[in-house]
Amino acid sequence: MANAPWDPRGEALNALRTIAADPQYGTEALASAQMMTNLLKDMLPDAPREANVLITAAGAGVPTALQGYLGQGMDVGTATHLAAGTLAERTALTADACAWATSSLATALLPSIRPLASGPGGTSPLPGSDHPTMAPQVAYGPEGTLVAGPARDRPAGVSLLGAALAGAGALATVLACAFSIVHVYNPDGTYAYSQSLFSITSHGAAWNWIGIVVAAVLSAVAAVLLVASRTPWVRAGAAGVLVAFGIAVIMIFAAYQFTLGPVSSGSGPAGGEKLGVFGGLLLLVAGVLGFVAAAQDDRAGAPPVP
Repeated sequence: MANAPWDPRGEALNALRTIAADPQYGTEALASAQMMTNLLKDMLPDAPREANVLITAAGAGVPTALQGYLGQGMDVGTATHLAAGTLAERTALTADACAWATSSLATALLPSIRPLASGPGGTSPLPGSDHPTMAPQVAYGPEGTLVAGPARDRPAGVSLLGAALAGAGALATVLACAFSIVHVYNPDGTYAYSQSLFSITSHGAAWNWIGIVVAAVLSAVAAVLLVASRTPWVRAGAAGVLVAFGIAVIMIFAAYQFTLGPVSSGSGPAGGEKLGVFGGLLLLVAGVLGFVAAAQDDRAGAPPVP
């Protein structure tokens, strides 16, 4: 026999919205098991099952968790799914009850969200729940307007540009280690041979390129985070890594450029150091773009100021 649907007449959801909109209670009341007990006892006399689940969810900190996830820049759909999982772990409620409770609380916390897809009643259900009211993925746009979540989930153009520059910078940095960085000349000034950082075989020569290659690899990882992560502080951290490594790579290869000496001393720059400086510059620019993308993402996820 199939389980009875949750809140078939929408009474529980209306009660949550009423509580959240009431200046005397507000959304803080949704996070208090005691207040929810007192309020829902009178507001849902004919729906004790729904009332008990909502009270349990409040006591388990679901509203606080939802607001915390959203404050980190997470979309509402993912935040609701995570909160439902946490509620299921902390209580004896079924997955369906957890899904209904968290989706209802999310909808009450964000009452003006426009649904993305139409389900029963014009809303989208949470996977695993028969409850028709699911808080969709949203983000705040200019002047406090709400925009749909998929637009927020797509990487911004500035993030893609930053990631592309970071990847190109990392590749240029590695190639700079492989290309000739010094020409060695005979005493009469004629060309003898060339060496790259990879081809130098003297004792401890590997230290000339190990740090540079590690920086390039970590920069490539940071480039992936710029595109893959939707969390502003992760993007900002990746951007900081790119800026730091960009400056370091520029300084290292610039030092080679100015310390290899003139041809008259028996050696001279071969061109690899110029490519290294260029690679470091690309990493630096990518880091700056990463900070811009993180700032834009942070502003997009912030609630409007009344």
